Amino acid sequence: MRKILILLPLAVLLAMHSFAQTQVELIPTAGYTFASRTDFYDTYGRINGGLNFGGSLKFNLNRSFGLELLYSRMNTQSGLYQYGYGGDKVAGGDLTLDYFMLGGVESFNIPNSTVRPFIGAFLGAAVLTPGADPSNNYSNDTKFAMGVQLGTNVYVSPRVGLQLKAQLLSPVDGAGGGFYFSNYGVGSNINGYSSIYQFSLSAGLIIGLGQVLPEQVYHRNYRPARPRPYRYYY
Repeated sequence: MRKILILLPLAVLLAMHSFAQTQVELIPTAGYTFASRTDFYDTYGRINGGLNFGGSLKFNLNRSFGLELLYSRMNTQSGLYQYGYGGDKVAGGDLTLDYFMLGGVESFNIPNSTVRPFIGAFLGAAVLTPGADPSNNYSNDTKFAMGVQLGTNVYVSPRVGLQLKAQLLSPVDGAGGGFYFSNYGVGSNINGYSSIYQFSLSAGLIIGLGQVLPEQVYHRNYRPARPRPYRYYY
C-alpha cells in the first residue's frame, strides 16, 4: 500500500509534464505480423503469421518531423493451395522477409502530456528468402516496397520512452505508367500494385541519443511580443 501511495504522485507528475525529444532516437522493436492471403484463378497463396523483430533509427529535425530508417525481419512459412475441399498444398516452405525502409514521420504534440502520437510513410526494399530445399532452385527475390505506420510514443524522460504502433508493409509486384497529350495539355501517371499486405502490431523501447531538442510551447493565449517603435530624430 505504501508503494502505491509513493508511485501514484509520480505517475501524476509524469502525466502533467511534457518531455522534449532528442536529436536521434534508437528504437528496437518486436511484435506480431498477421497472416496474409492472395487469391489467384484456381489457387491461393498464404503467408502465415508470426513474430517480427527489428528496429529503427530516427533523426528528429524538430519536435514535429523526423526521418526514420527502419528494419524489420520475419521468419515464417508460406504455401500455394488449391481451392475446394481439403485445400491441397501445391508448393511452399519456410520463408524469411527482410524490410529495409526509409520514410518521414510526423509527430503531434499534446500539451502537458508525455504522449506523442505519430504517423509515417516509407519506401524501400523487401528481400524474400525461401528456405533451403534440395527439391527446388528458389533464390532470393528483392522487390521495391512501401509502407505506413500509426502509433504513439510515451516518454518517461527525454531519453527513455515506450513506442506502440500498427504498421503495414507491402512488397510491390509491379508498376505501370503512361504519358498522354491532348488539346487540354500533357500529363503522365505511374502506379504500383501488390499482392502481399502484411499488417503488424509491435512495441519498442525508445533510447534517446544526442542533444535534447528545445521545447516548443504553444498555447491559446500566446501572443508574440510587438517590436518597439523606432524614434526618429531630425
